[in-house]
Amino acid sequence: MSSFEPESKAPLNRPETAKPSTQPQNASTPNASAISNIRLPSDLTSQHASKLAIVEDKPIMLDYWVSSLEKKALIGVRENGEKLLVKSAEEYTSPISKFYKSATEYIIITENSIYIVSSDIQTRKIT
Repeated sequence: MSSFEPESKAPLNRPETAKPSTQPQNASTPNASAISNIRLPSDLTSQHASKLAIVEDKPIMLDYWVSSLEKKALIGVRENGEKLLVKSAEEYTSPISKFYKSATEYIIITENSIYIVSSDIQTRKIT
């Protein structure tokens, strides 16, 4: 028996009052069709990012992934040459220390995290 198999095949005891929710999903809850339409980073990129996360001891962050696909995020370049991942004037990362190109994605290393974004992400000067 693997560690993922239940120890017993007996049915679960559920309270009789428990019923499936009939409440509509709120806007922040993704539905199944929205989830199935999201393009994921390639397996190769995910493997490379995982190795980097282990070596660098940093978390892999995907909070810029969908924004990069939707062209809502960019790589901002300050006048001093410093680069950041940017969603808005209020939402951006710490400075980028390294870039890696993998398949159709970039793996971006910052001071605290590893980000995966689409390689189609735009680069612009920012102030």
